[in-house]
Amino acid sequence: MDRYLVVSTDGHAGLPMPEYRRYLDSRYYDAFDKALPIQMEQTARAEESFLIADFNREWRKKTEYGLAGAWDSELRNRIIDEDGVVAEVLFPDGITEMNSPPFGAGLGLKPWGIDPELQWAGARAHNRWMAEFCAQEPLRRIGIAIVPLLYDIDEALKELEWAHENKFGGILIPALMGDYDAYNHPKYYPVWEYCQDKGLVVHTHSGPSPDYDFSLPGAVGVYLCEFAWWTARPLWHLIFGGVFELYPRLKFCITEVSEFWIPSMLEMMDVRASVKHTSGKLGDFRSNLTMEPSAYFRRNCWVSASALFDEGSTEVRHAIGEDCVMWGTDYPHPEGSWPHTREKMLSYLKGIPEQDLTKLLGTNAVECYNLDIDRLNALAKKIGPLKADFQAAA
Repeated sequence: MDRYLVVSTDGHAGLPMPEYRRYLDSRYYDAFDKALPIQMEQTARAEESFLIADFNREWRKKTEYGLAGAWDSELRNRIIDEDGVVAEVLFPDGITEMNSPPFGAGLGLKPWGIDPELQWAGARAHNRWMAEFCAQEPLRRIGIAIVPLLYDIDEALKELEWAHENKFGGILIPALMGDYDAYNHPKYYPVWEYCQDKGLVVHTHSGPSPDYDFSLPGAVGVYLCEFAWWTARPLWHLIFGGVFELYPRLKFCITEVSEFWIPSMLEMMDVRASVKHTSGKLGDFRSNLTMEPSAYFRRNCWVSASALFDEGSTEVRHAIGEDCVMWGTDYPHPEGSWPHTREKMLSYLKGIPEQDLTKLLGTNAVECYNLDIDRLNALAKKIGPLKADFQAAA
């Protein structure tokens, strides 16, 4: 084939906030009607405090023609066709968090300052809409179900069962655990076992963070230094907690975390697990592992590189693991590649050997999400970017 198969492993879709009401159980209507204006006001205030309101207004003016692809099926297909994207992995929050699910059930999934029952209700509302959205294009859309599993394992297992029955490709779990039991707690074993057995990929996604006071000097800089750390934190619990030892086929993916730091993280975990003189006094914390932490990472984990994907990300792909890194457009978020996806792909990916680029753009995602490569390739032959365009100049 003379074109690349491109699977974007970081896309976003969701309804405008008011439209989630019809996907809620009716007993939550009153709570939704009271919470909606507060949610919309808080979103607008967060933009101002985070210094992005003007940026977002300008962004929306320039890209208004395509933003409704967050929920408009036909428009979304046209947009990703133009980008050369055959299929997408879809997370919540379609237009820079202007259509987050209700009751704190968006990407942040903070386990404080919320009512767990309502957060579950918001998650289910989004999941039910997402199931409908993906069913319109079952080959091209890989839905990710929101599962706030910190509060009730039985409820989580019910939602996992529902997600599997409705052909979701994975789940999004809270990256922030707050005062709840961390993910190395045995109570979560049934969740990991179900995800392993059914092939549901477990995800965290950048965005969740503590409640920074963005009015303070340098607060945004602090956030930019820490956001990937919070996203990756569950990974350390799963590795050192022996979860990947117990469930060797469990798949875990961290998304949109600016990949340049990951090799250092892998080295750090291996050093800590080697029980040097400085950590030996802490007792046994690794006899439950039969491999180095980095080996679990390369066997069980993937990285979805998007938004900040640039020459820094491509340079570290070997150190992370060629089979672990996937690519995404982050459509329709403004920090992603759209509406200049093809140009940005050529800027940062040109000259990468075809074998490597084939994995990065498509086949790693096929492996991670167990996709139908033959049917995807049939579409890639029509819309995928030409391989010849990515060849380095002689």
